Amino acid sequence: MKKTGGMSIKALLMASLINNFAFGFIWPIITVYLNGPLHQTLITAGWVMLMVAFGQAFGSILSGRLFDRFEPYHLMLYGTLAMIGIQIVLIFVHGWPFYVINLMIASFLNGWIMAIINAYGTLVRSHDGRYVFNMLYFTNNFGMVFATALMGLIYPHGITWLFIGSLVLYLLLLVNVRFNFNIEASFQTVKDAMGVNKLPVWNKRIVFGVILGLIVLWIAYAQWQGNLSVYMTDNLHLPLWQYSLLWTINGLLIAVIQLIINKFNLGSGSKAMWIQIFGGILMFGCAFLILPFAKNFTGFAFAMIVTTLGEVTAFPMIPALVNELTPANLKGRYQGLVSAAPSIGRAIGPLLGGMMIEQFNYKILFDSGAGLVFVTFAILVYLISKGYRHTQQFTEGD
Repeated sequence: MKKTGGMSIKALLMASLINNFAFGFIWPIITVYLNGPLHQTLITAGWVMLMVAFGQAFGSILSGRLFDRFEPYHLMLYGTLAMIGIQIVLIFVHGWPFYVINLMIASFLNGWIMAIINAYGTLVRSHDGRYVFNMLYFTNNFGMVFATALMGLIYPHGITWLFIGSLVLYLLLLVNVRFNFNIEASFQTVKDAMGVNKLPVWNKRIVFGVILGLIVLWIAYAQWQGNLSVYMTDNLHLPLWQYSLLWTINGLLIAVIQLIINKFNLGSGSKAMWIQIFGGILMFGCAFLILPFAKNFTGFAFAMIVTTLGEVTAFPMIPALVNELTPANLKGRYQGLVSAAPSIGRAIGPLLGGMMIEQFNYKILFDSGAGLVFVTFAILVYLISKGYRHTQQFTEGD
């Protein structure tokens, strides 16, 4: 029986936490497992990571489009059941090359589920959309950080235990979906009646502008997740634990800042969104200007703090802005694109960064990263300052 009154934010945030917690047992170990027990080269591992990222992106785009056309509950339910099935397969079949095949399916389904959770965020009626997407960003990161911390303790006992842990978590997600996601979503019939079938011109320009901007930011951010580890350990001869500690700082800062933003409702003011988006992008770019001068842990920690401040303020506001500029019958499509953006950035970023390092050096990489972010900032400022007043705002029921 369908529930009325919109999506429960508690159930939604729990689903987000469980999904990222469960997948956090799978993807961080890919390179280690391929290069170790499966005896594959790092180049092979790099290509697998590229396919994982594109698999997530494709899953997000597809499920986002289907969200507007079919019953969202069934899309979430079948996606979760399929993910449970692939975890069972991974428990028993994780040798070469079947591990990679199963991994591609799992990454597709993870993107599928992430996009649907984001789209369900537009159906929360008890809280402002900006609050919802801030909290979704918090639970996404908290789940992944917690899983990564536990993974280091579990993996020495065998990768099978990680898949078992992931299976248990997806079973919990299934229970959550079964009892909380079957809600009235009357917006599905709007398209057949009087709904908006396409975005107004300036809405479309700004929506695609911020989505492309998010891809660029993730291309830059991906350098932290890959090439920076090599730079710190091989070039500067810093211990690996210092690089790992940077991500501990990142996770703790995200948790603290998000809780402060939501506790004091700092994102609800009329100018708060623009301060967060533009201020966050500027800080993101400034962090790359710091990196050429960082020669020890303190310098990298300072750059990471600036990066995290930018990330935690700008990233959650982009899906919130897209939500406000899209009508009900198109929200799934565009939230799917927002969910795909980080995966596309993670796919392109390491490859592009590696080419820059090979052809030039790390300083050129850092300067290029800063330049790319600042150009994105300038384009978005131009787009929004010129066109936002011409956009149509969409509220509940539109």
